[in-house]
Amino acid sequence: MKKIVFLVIVLIQISYAKVVTATYEVSYGIFQALGVADARFETRDDDTYSIRIEARTTGIAKVLTNNRVETYESHGRIVNGILLPQKYIKIRRTDSKKTTKIYTFDHPNKTVWCENIQSDEWDKVKNDFYASEDILTLFFNFKHYLKERHDRDFYVIGGNRKDGRINVSFPQSEALSEMKQKLETDDGEFLKVVLNDRIFSSAQGELLINLGRDGLSERAILEDVLFFGDIVGKRIH
Repeated sequence: MKKIVFLVIVLIQISYAKVVTATYEVSYGIFQALGVADARFETRDDDTYSIRIEARTTGIAKVLTNNRVETYESHGRIVNGILLPQKYIKIRRTDSKKTTKIYTFDHPNKTVWCENIQSDEWDKVKNDFYASEDILTLFFNFKHYLKERHDRDFYVIGGNRKDGRINVSFPQSEALSEMKQKLETDDGEFLKVVLNDRIFSSAQGELLINLGRDGLSERAILEDVLFFGDIVGKRIH
């Protein structure tokens, strides 16, 4: 289910430290706790990092999706305070099926290789586009982009499938007031992220995001989905 991508976007902005963990819960209209995601971010003395997010369905969604679990990992180096990925891994599994995608970054040659593993089948191809970040490192690097606070596009592995494009904007004036009301808070930073990909019935995947004082995402909303209203992600730990 594509709500897993939403779970990943909610996990924005864990500040750098040796080990940081967080847990998020996703609810959907009249349905509560459709998914839970656990995130772990670790840095090491040799200036390397690892990020691991495990998102799993719960409640009725667990039954409907055959116990679906998705794991996202990013491993790489820290260069001048910026996370530079060397490998991005996406694993999707249910009780009956497992698929794995492994993206390997060749930064000097501006190339990304993609390995697809499904059951006994395996293939390795050159990705259609190069990006210097994956979707996890983008959001963990985002505190550096907040300093400029201007609308811009990013291109990342794990974003839009065509070219990786993600749009980030900072609402102002009336739009900002409406976002604060929707997110039910006046504190922290507010931004809008457009994934340029369909999530449920949201054709572009438009997210409203609130960052807390500690840099962690407190709450995120994907608006007006199907018949039940909003998908809401919030930090619970």
